[in-house]
Amino acid sequence: MKPFAALLVTLLAFPAFASDFTNLVDNVVKRYGGAAAWKNVRTIDETGSLTSAMGGHGTMTPTWQRARKLRVEIVYPDHTEVRDLDGDRGTRNGRPVTGPPLDGMTLQWARLAIPALLIERREQLRDLGMREGLHLIEIPLNDVLTVMAAVDPKTFNIVRSASKGTGGGQTIEFVTEYSDLRKSDGLLIAFSEENFAQGMKTGDTKLTTVHVDR
Repeated sequence: MKPFAALLVTLLAFPAFASDFTNLVDNVVKRYGGAAAWKNVRTIDETGSLTSAMGGHGTMTPTWQRARKLRVEIVYPDHTEVRDLDGDRGTRNGRPVTGPPLDGMTLQWARLAIPALLIERREQLRDLGMREGLHLIEIPLNDVLTVMAAVDPKTFNIVRSASKGTGGGQTIEFVTEYSDLRKSDGLLIAFSEENFAQGMKTGDTKLTTVHVDR
């Protein structure tokens, strides 16, 4: 095949691949409630329980908002932990956090509402192709933080997410596996999560209620 002809074939093939990826993202967003529903979300209030490898069993109340705002209160039998994220600032029990702890809060905020990020950061999404039967979508948050959504191409469910950051010169990796998907106020939400950090299981999360404010 002549070089020009090979280039033409490549250029003609590229839109097909791009279209496949576009359709994948569209179908995931639709599966989770649709773009219109997610664009109108202001706050997601959740209640549930957490079993942590470090802290034991406790109750938790995460509150997610746009513009990277997240408040998580975890009540353990012997202590309470409150995490607050507001843009590029974060606190734990009122004390400022930076570096990997702050990155961890930012990545938690992102993982709680991946469909919203698929809509808001549409132009920055990267198609990482198929791996182990799942289609991988990378969502850059900034220069050092990314979230990857692993999608079942048959159901368009996000079955796993992986997030990574290099804040403070230290690489941190989190993996979350999602199950028990239910509709709540028009959005599809995973009511059960298994969480891992650096390859080690850190805990399980079980939601009891989810309320969406528009």
